[in-house]
Amino acid sequence: MKTTSLFKAVALVAIMIASVLNSEVKAQDGFITNQVMNGELVASKTIFKKDDSYLQRHMQYTFAYDDQNRLISKEASKWDGAKDEWVPYFKMTYQYSDNEIIMNYGRWNESHKAFDEAIQKSVYELNDANMPTAYKAYKQDNKSDWTLVDHKQMDLTTNLLAIAK
Repeated sequence: MKTTSLFKAVALVAIMIASVLNSEVKAQDGFITNQVMNGELVASKTIFKKDDSYLQRHMQYTFAYDDQNRLISKEASKWDGAKDEWVPYFKMTYQYSDNEIIMNYGRWNESHKAFDEAIQKSVYELNDANMPTAYKAYKQDNKSDWTLVDHKQMDLTTNLLAIAK
């Protein structure tokens, strides 16, 4: 029974990581990653770009977790070589309930010196076995209206294929 629950948890995490980190996976050649761990959890990750025999700072991610070791936020910063400092880029937050996981995405607003409210939202619907059954992506039209831009129903085959990739 514990193995089945562990498999389901691993499957859910694999699907979320695949969708969240898709932009990081596209161009790994030419980049070096340094992770700072807090026990078994990644506290931060710095991406360096290879430039001949030098490493240039590129991106930095910091992660926060809840008391159940679930990811609750991911903040990204880009390196500004002219200022010689990390500049905030975006923030993703995660909300968990019994039947869904909501991921919000907001960009850094330089004039406000803060992350904007979510401008994109993804909702992962879960079944009773805590496996994803649907994915919905939304974009914010204005300050209060959300527009559905993508919807995918998942089945067991889809979940297994996502885990295998």
